[in-house]
Amino acid sequence: MTHLDISILGQQYKMGCPDGEEENLERSVLQFNDKLKSMKQAAPSRRNEQLIVMAALNYCHELNVEKMKNAQYTRELNERIQLLQETIEQALLPITTNKE
Repeated sequence: MTHLDISILGQQYKMGCPDGEEENLERSVLQFNDKLKSMKQAAPSRRNEQLIVMAALNYCHELNVEKMKNAQYTRELNERIQLLQETIEQALLPITTNKE
């Protein structure tokens, strides 16, 4: 575990980070700061704490939307796999003929 010094809207924080994930954390910080800056431009009267809470809620909402899309996509893929499996099983059944 390493510790990185990061800055969010000019406020310094020390964050723990799993080894090897430093670059991802730094990218996330840049993305978060960009989001906060654009929100600050749109609503300059908001306090930084309000912007951070709003941004966090926006990211949570976006994550939940993506999770729902992923779940739907997974269900559709599972249905297609099931149909393919049933089709293959039917194709492999021995052909029976009625002999009278």
